[in-house]
Amino acid sequence: MRGKLLFITGGLVGYVLGARAGRKRYDQIAATASDLWNRPPVQRRVNEVKDFALERVGDVPGVLLQAGKKVVSAVQEKTANKPARDTSADAGSATAATKAAAAATSSAKAAAASARAAKAASESDTSAQ
Repeated sequence: MRGKLLFITGGLVGYVLGARAGRKRYDQIAATASDLWNRPPVQRRVNEVKDFALERVGDVPGVLLQAGKKVVSAVQEKTANKPARDTSADAGSATAATKAAAAATSSAKAAAASARAAKAASESDTSAQ
């Protein structure tokens, strides 16, 4: 199904870009596409997909936190198992890994917060209409 949709989309784009009918035909095609995009069934599906994506984004911070913890514990295990030659470099890498994991987690939390804000804004826009 996806392949067919991509094929049809590619054909339409190729027709629009390669059409020799001129500006009038291009405007007609653009108006038809705009009408199709703004139809309630299409917009309902768009909103369903957007809501689904926002729900999945909510899981990202937790997953990143768990991955960060695994990275930190792996680095700590490696530093604990190494001979006591020069531990200052190993401690620095463990600290760097901890900081990287914390930064990734905070970025994911910020992304999730902005996604929730976008969802709330789209819901308020929908209710205003």
